[in-house]
Amino acid sequence: MTKRESMKIVPPGKKKCVWMEAGVVSYKLCDNNYDCTTCAYDHAMDAKVARQKEAEISEPLMASSDKMTQSWVETMMALPASRRKCRYMLTGEIGSKLCPNAYDCGTCSFDQMMQERLQAEPLPVHASDETAGFDLAEGFYYHDGHTWARPEYGGRVRIGIDDFARKLLGSKSRVELPDIGKAVKQGESGFRVKRNGQSSQVLSPVDGIVTHINHRLLDNPELMNESPYNEGWLFTVEPTKLRKNLKGLYFGEDAHHFISEEREKLFAMANEDMQISADGGESVEDIFEELDEKDWAKFVKAFLKT
Repeated sequence: MTKRESMKIVPPGKKKCVWMEAGVVSYKLCDNNYDCTTCAYDHAMDAKVARQKEAEISEPLMASSDKMTQSWVETMMALPASRRKCRYMLTGEIGSKLCPNAYDCGTCSFDQMMQERLQAEPLPVHASDETAGFDLAEGFYYHDGHTWARPEYGGRVRIGIDDFARKLLGSKSRVELPDIGKAVKQGESGFRVKRNGQSSQVLSPVDGIVTHINHRLLDNPELMNESPYNEGWLFTVEPTKLRKNLKGLYFGEDAHHFISEEREKLFAMANEDMQISADGGESVEDIFEELDEKDWAKFVKAFLKT
């Protein structure tokens, strides 16, 4: 098959879809972390190739050179073995690795090993920005109950609390994580946080099945306070409605506007003796310490939507 060349430029930070990498289509960027088994585009393209193969057999005289009769896997497998890049080489997770398993990632021992490693270790936070005295991590999706979701390799999603929630819950909080295999739903209770006899449910930002929990957090709950976007993550899920869920979350500039509005709401509710400056100063590090038991419960209900 002749490759279709493209003059379009791949934007910084983006990657070619494997259909483009193989030369089957002229331009398509990957938006699913190379997890083709859960990719709607990959499924649709496979179905299209299958239909065109059937049409070529039944109506050979109608065959067109523009028709796709090979999938990206078939095209890549037609290449010399030295050019069959592993998907983890395509993502940039490893510098050099060739596919040893005919792109059948589901039965590949190397893929399974990488999944275990990547699932247990959060991706590095490339950048964070402060808005209204609260940190926001770049590339994260934020729920209005102050939890975050971050799509990662294998189609899984990592979940944690944002900087606003960790300051509201306080530095001495302990967390009760959901069991592996439990189903969580967007906007419904996903886990529980306790402190000084007080308990609060926290909402899940997405729908999914829990696949892994942060065991380190159970032994070292201070990680949630020290590093809410990295070492203090809570659990990962296999999402069930990710595309729909992400539309209901704040991202980028919308997240910054949301936090700014929450800050103003916080000031409006704050007692006069709280050590929070409403004139552009930083937020308090531990809001819990500034509130009595009754007021803390009121703040938690208002901001964590419980």
